[in-house]
Amino acid sequence: MIRDYLRRLYRVAVPLLYGRSRFKLFLNASIGDVELRMLALASMTDYFSTFVRPLPVRAPFGKSMLVIAPHQDDEAIGCGGALALQVSTGKSAAVVILQDGADGWEELGMSREAMSEMRNKESCRAADTLGLDPPVFFNYPRLEDSIPEAAGKLRSILHERRADAVFIPFVLDGHPDHRIANYILARALKDIPWQVRVLGYEVWGLCIPNVLVVIDDVIERKSAMISAFTFANKAIDYVRSTIGLNMYHSRMLGAGECRYAERFFELPREEYIDLVDRVQTADANRTGRASAGSVS
Repeated sequence: MIRDYLRRLYRVAVPLLYGRSRFKLFLNASIGDVELRMLALASMTDYFSTFVRPLPVRAPFGKSMLVIAPHQDDEAIGCGGALALQVSTGKSAAVVILQDGADGWEELGMSREAMSEMRNKESCRAADTLGLDPPVFFNYPRLEDSIPEAAGKLRSILHERRADAVFIPFVLDGHPDHRIANYILARALKDIPWQVRVLGYEVWGLCIPNVLVVIDDVIERKSAMISAFTFANKAIDYVRSTIGLNMYHSRMLGAGECRYAERFFELPREEYIDLVDRVQTADANRTGRASAGSVS
């Protein structure tokens, strides 16, 4: 039954319009048809790639690309290749880091401020490998407590940069901060009057892959970018694991067409806001049910 629900939900997530450099994708079903955790699980297992085929897209992705990363290193892992390609075209690109990245500071015997500063410096080094300005750091300890304020600050950056392509973790990614980042972006985008492409990238899970970017020409720059995060790479070898995933994704094109690829779930602004609103409602309902259950 769950399989039938999922097929009905995303069978329509195929290109309806594809032009020179952009297309719109439309979801014609309610995300409320299935439980949010089941959708996230289906995404993590790459279920959707069996019937949603990604279309190759190329840089530049817009006149002004903005990458939103909940934590330091998300920007490199999820879309470092696309970011490097955007820079190579000479078009504008920038990075915003939402959280202070200092969770676990007590166990490491550091102050929260010292750990945040260390991780911010690593993001600055990563940006420097591409010739980018340092990221904008919001430095919020808890994103869930900062949604209205963060949305207001992000809206100002969107206006300042006239961003027309925004990259953010896929809304069903496994980390709760990654979903909250989408709640922040959707809120910030509601008052933006121009067309914006929103592309969800992969960090802790897989996305619904409707677009794909070949990153063969910039794979070494992406590797260098991820390598700048010394602290994170001590725990997990993000360089090899990420590049391995990018190599695995090359299978979605014909044999010999590419060696490395990044996958994204793209929606235009209006459809993105609608989808995130539905996910946020489902998330709130799930939390409410859990709270009610614990009280009883």
